[in-house]
Amino acid sequence: MTDIAALRRESIDLEALLLSREYLYMLFHKLLGGTPDEAVIALVLSKATRDVVEEFAGEDPSMRGLGRFLQDLGECVDRGVLLDQARDEYTRLFIGPGELPCQPIESPYLTHDMAIFQENTLAVRALYRDRGLALARLMRIPDDHVATMCGFMAREAASSVAELCDGRLQALADSLRRQEAFVRDHMLTWLDDFARCARRSKTAVLYPQMIEALAAFVRNDAVLLSESAFWAEGAVAASGGVIADGLGALPGSPETAVFAEVSEALDALKRVRPFGIEDHELVSASA
Repeated sequence: MTDIAALRRESIDLEALLLSREYLYMLFHKLLGGTPDEAVIALVLSKATRDVVEEFAGEDPSMRGLGRFLQDLGECVDRGVLLDQARDEYTRLFIGPGELPCQPIESPYLTHDMAIFQENTLAVRALYRDRGLALARLMRIPDDHVATMCGFMAREAASSVAELCDGRLQALADSLRRQEAFVRDHMLTWLDDFARCARRSKTAVLYPQMIEALAAFVRNDAVLLSESAFWAEGAVAASGGVIADGLGALPGSPETAVFAEVSEALDALKRVRPFGIEDHELVSASA
């Protein structure tokens, strides 16, 4: 007999992690995809962000270091000064003028060719298309830009949360394996190199540290996706693939209140629109 109660208990922990990764991918999408403004800085330094980082971090020293960095930054720096410095740093790393010190795009790290629209760009575009998505402003920015990839993964993470809560375990297992493949094939391939390059920036106010944190997060996410997919596949075998009344936190439970707070913070993050973010947004491919 399938122990649904045990699956439900385990699924609550998984829901917390899936929500956390959706939030973090959306945070990196906004932070790396547009010139920072007051709203972005406020969310980066918010208690909600620190709580999500702590939830996801576990015992990983790099992720725990991110939490300490954000707390120290929020306590020690004037927000106005930080915003000005962060804008200067973002412009130098992501906009120019002149040649960027580090390309925020996957292809050059794979081919050592500085051209920005390459075969890999088209491969990533095809993966978006497979999920019914395309860049809203196609051909302005390469599809394999780090901010666009993070936005894509935030969308995929949201789908996983819904699949878990709906009890669609086979769909969840398939989704997690698909995301693991994207992370391993198109993010782990270059983000460590990008982070090392960013660390050579003449300033280290916010972005070099956050790019390094993204690289650490993605490494952890690859492991989480693999382990979560394995759990979902086992749950499929035990339950037949669908649990009609869903999984995750039960209505009225303490976890539900906590998850609602994360969801509210995530909604606030989604509403933030730093200048330039529209170049990295994915929309329905049929739009």
